[in-house]
Amino acid sequence: MTAPDPQLEAYVAAAEAALADLRRYIGRDPIAIVQEEEPSALFPEPDRRPELIGKDWIEAGEAASRFNISKSKVRRLCRDDDRLSWKVVGRWYVSVPGMRATLGFE
Repeated sequence: MTAPDPQLEAYVAAAEAALADLRRYIGRDPIAIVQEEEPSALFPEPDRRPELIGKDWIEAGEAASRFNISKSKVRRLCRDDDRLSWKVVGRWYVSVPGMRATLGFE
């Protein structure tokens, strides 16, 4: 039996997360999305573990595409709340749960 392809597993995890986001968004009250909360109260400090890259942590460009926002907005949100970003071997990653909470998808 061969070992699973980690890149394929990351793509599947990203697709499943995007589908879950969409299902939550469809069932969401539009007024609740607009309401603002204190950023520190939105989500706890995410785990920074290498095995979560591709699952709970995605590259900034992928985050912009997934959440349908500009890369500059992703960078601004990460600057405003350092829990949203993580630099690994010279690449910036964005917390998927943190971004969902910040943008009001949870």
